[in-house]
Amino acid sequence: MKPRERLLRTLEHKEPDRIPIDMGSPVTSIHIEAYIKLKKYLGINRPKPGILDMMQQVVVVDEPVLKRFSVDTRHLCLKPKKWRSLPEGGYVDEWGIKYKKPEKSHYYDMYEHPLANATIEDLDKYSWPDPDDPERVEGLKEKAEDIYKNTDYAIVLSGFGECLFGLPSWLRGHVQFYMDLLTDKKFVSALLDRILEYEIRLAKNALKQVGKYIDVVRVSDDLGTENGPIISPSLYREMIKPRQKKLYHFIKEHSNAKLLLHSCGSVYDLIPDFIEIGVDALNPVQVAARNMETKKLKEKFGEKITFWGGGCDTQKVLPFGTIDEIKKEVKRRIKDLAPGGGFVFAPVHNIQPDVAPEKICAVYDTAIEFGRYPLKI
Repeated sequence: MKPRERLLRTLEHKEPDRIPIDMGSPVTSIHIEAYIKLKKYLGINRPKPGILDMMQQVVVVDEPVLKRFSVDTRHLCLKPKKWRSLPEGGYVDEWGIKYKKPEKSHYYDMYEHPLANATIEDLDKYSWPDPDDPERVEGLKEKAEDIYKNTDYAIVLSGFGECLFGLPSWLRGHVQFYMDLLTDKKFVSALLDRILEYEIRLAKNALKQVGKYIDVVRVSDDLGTENGPIISPSLYREMIKPRQKKLYHFIKEHSNAKLLLHSCGSVYDLIPDFIEIGVDALNPVQVAARNMETKKLKEKFGEKITFWGGGCDTQKVLPFGTIDEIKKEVKRRIKDLAPGGGFVFAPVHNIQPDVAPEKICAVYDTAIEFGRYPLKI
């Protein structure tokens, strides 16, 4: 079975020949420090990898690595405007959010939020990024067409950011935005509506170029902590969900793609809402968070949503477990999530910098060995 066929069959909740595997699209990627060690371990001599996400320092995975791990997907991303270096160190993105990398840190942290003190009137004065900038889709159609016509890989499109919950909290500051949701809903509504307008125009331009080629569109909004939703389900349903629905329906109306939502943490209480607004697959399936036990998730929601991730815990098992413990973990998640299709294999979120290459190989090699249908676990 070809990779594209394999993935689409899984998303239809049918068993293909084996579990499809994802790596690098893009919240299933790997931190650059771990990736450099992995390539050396595999004997793959390639130039320094491109950075896919500056803040998280995850890479654009090279083709030889994707082939080594039998990856069924290929990633396609809209081009954000270039981050600008700051004289004092760090970067500023096109939204005006500033980032710095603390000494000995592996990641960049946000430290300045451009709308922290804004009023509704200030939203008209803010320099909004241009979703119609042709640079965002430059070369996108040609790349999508090449993958679609000359390979059998499934194409995953991303580049829409943390659309309607993450982005406003970055613009406003997390604490301020969460307070706004309770104390200044008029401002929040105005802010979210401006962001929604931007995202829909961005999606329109992207899908006009590649809508007929892509298989999956990835959107993001981190809505969970380790213990439950960041905000109450009722507040989510009032303020966030209706706007997500408009964006997701727009994407589906302008392509044949399935919709993949990345939402970290314990989002168990929100999964019925995700299904209702058109989400076909959920990532990263953070198995260490409360209520995110894989057997329970599959029994409750497995017929209605595909689990894209959850293949190996990356908080404890992958960095601190033995090779045997990692293999046991992968087999357990396959046993829980794979029956009947509806499971795309990937570890939980991105692989972090302190993970040894032997462990990374153990994760994917175990998935390849035990991921064939009919399952024998």
